[in-house]
Amino acid sequence: MNNIEKGIYLPRGKIEEIKRKRFKSVVKYAYDNSAFYRRLFKENGVDVESIKSPEDITKLPFTTKQHLREAYPLKMSCVPKERIVRIQMSGGTTGQPVIIPYTREDVEQWKEMLLRAFYIAGITSKDVIQITPAFGLWNGGFGFHFAADAINAFVIPIGAGNTRNQIKFMVDFGTTVLCATASYPLRIAEIAEEMGYEPSELPVNKMLLGAEPWSDEMRRQIEKTFNARAFDIPGLTEMGGVGTVGFECPDRNGLHIWEDNYIVEIVDPETGEVVDDGEDGEVVYTSLNRKAMPLLRYRSGEVSAVVSREKCECGIEHMVIKRIRGRTDDMVIYKGVKFYPSDVEQILAYHGVRHYIIEVGNGIRVIFEGENGLTRRIAKDIKEFLGFTPRIEAVANGTLERFEGKAKRLVRG
Repeated sequence: MNNIEKGIYLPRGKIEEIKRKRFKSVVKYAYDNSAFYRRLFKENGVDVESIKSPEDITKLPFTTKQHLREAYPLKMSCVPKERIVRIQMSGGTTGQPVIIPYTREDVEQWKEMLLRAFYIAGITSKDVIQITPAFGLWNGGFGFHFAADAINAFVIPIGAGNTRNQIKFMVDFGTTVLCATASYPLRIAEIAEEMGYEPSELPVNKMLLGAEPWSDEMRRQIEKTFNARAFDIPGLTEMGGVGTVGFECPDRNGLHIWEDNYIVEIVDPETGEVVDDGEDGEVVYTSLNRKAMPLLRYRSGEVSAVVSREKCECGIEHMVIKRIRGRTDDMVIYKGVKFYPSDVEQILAYHGVRHYIIEVGNGIRVIFEGENGLTRRIAKDIKEFLGFTPRIEAVANGTLERFEGKAKRLVRG
């Protein structure tokens, strides 16, 4: 068993041993090397010597996106600039950039986490891997590239956009693995059909999709369209990049969190208190094995819940959380009903809808491309399963905006 397999299939006792050792170490490391954390601990009355085990984690204050903005460019770094080998920028931010620095060890850690995902997905040196996320300050493409290069796979680092060229390369080079945002495959399918290709006959047989919430029904639609298996790959730049924090359970029971590298808590987004297992809340991450800028109790804004802390049927003993349902700032409250865009998507995708937007203003309006005859059925299902009645509008195919990166499904008026 190689190191990647060992990391995936660590026994529970070993996970706890590593987690305990690394947690105590990273708290001391951050305190000793980050002026930010020394100040934050002092302001919150934290005695670093009293933090001895993961059970003490709730004694620590949260780290927030605003902290990272205020720390621009490198005020939270724990290493001198000479040890930094690259920076990435967190996606979805406005105003002051959120910069995440990396040491050589951090880049290697990123690669190792992606290699775990590749192993679980059955990706090998025989695959042709097409990487469609952007290569640049946004971290999208690089993690996939580091892992694909490490296994000596045939890599097509094409980056974002130019969907016709994406399809041409798939056909000409025999792409077997597509790395993309979750919504992009349906755009590829649409253009492929325009070009005279049947999506299911393209050579792609595996997809690693992430960067945005996507429902189980949308996954089924993608897999049926392409005759391929689609894996959900989580990750955020603040924790090191795409694929770092965990990967989908082979049995699709949820997302396994790599607990030897990250501690995950689920908290009430309003009170900050840890919620019971099974209850939805905000995901809070603590990085245990990062050098340039480890983050303690970072509030991600993602919404999930703990599924299990027991050994999974797939043999992996790292904890399982639900696939990311959405972000706290994407939640819509309408007439007392709380929902996320992915909840509506689940219903739309069940009815075969590929493209839609949700407009939120004085009321809720769901606009989708499809037949007008679907509107009553969609409205009925939304009422039955989500508990509210939006206005439903069908428009002709090609009417709604298309996206080659993250899809913008929610429009607030």
